[in-house]
Amino acid sequence: MPHRVEMWRTLRWLGIAAVLTVALYLFVLRPFERAAAGASATLEHSLDKVLAAVTNSNTRVVEGRAEIAETSEITELSLLEMRMSATRSFEKEDFMLKYFPLGTKKVILRGHYRVKAGYKLKPGVSLRIEKGEPVASFPRAEILSVELIDFDVLNEENGWLNKVTPVDRAAVLRELREQMRQEAERSGILETAESTLKTRLRDLLGTDSVRVERQER
Repeated sequence: MPHRVEMWRTLRWLGIAAVLTVALYLFVLRPFERAAAGASATLEHSLDKVLAAVTNSNTRVVEGRAEIAETSEITELSLLEMRMSATRSFEKEDFMLKYFPLGTKKVILRGHYRVKAGYKLKPGVSLRIEKGEPVASFPRAEILSVELIDFDVLNEENGWLNKVTPVDRAAVLRELREQMRQEAERSGILETAESTLKTRLRDLLGTDSVRVERQER
């Protein structure tokens, strides 16, 4: 008799546990799954709009992935603009008939530039959802333009028959522009541009994180 009472008590607890498990699934887990699925579906539905807003390009959805529509032109997405300066010097000694010195000419220029960093939007730029996480495919950030705003002549010296010419100044400015590009790349502006892209995607998608994949060159 005590064994039967113990058996019924065990069966009763098993029944209560089964009822609680079913109730937990029906009233807690299932609504949560539906809400999560609905949120994921809503997020997927807005991918093309978010990508269009970020890149200012025409987009389309292909197999659940938003991508930039095919175009014959490579457009640019400028995310960061900075004003930077660099200095470069030029010095040259000339001779007449290889024997008679004409003097040494020198010039030092400081260039002021507007530097823009961002992305070249080539085919393959896309946005998708992978295991509930937004994943963006973009090329690496790069310097998009180095525009000369103005320059200062810090020093200029002419040889007695060897004058500084506009051609000399133009050559220094060309070298200065390339120097400015290299200095901008080392300044951290590209890392800031990539961080700006992630922030903009998170804000538009309303998510806590976005993974950015690098496109193969």
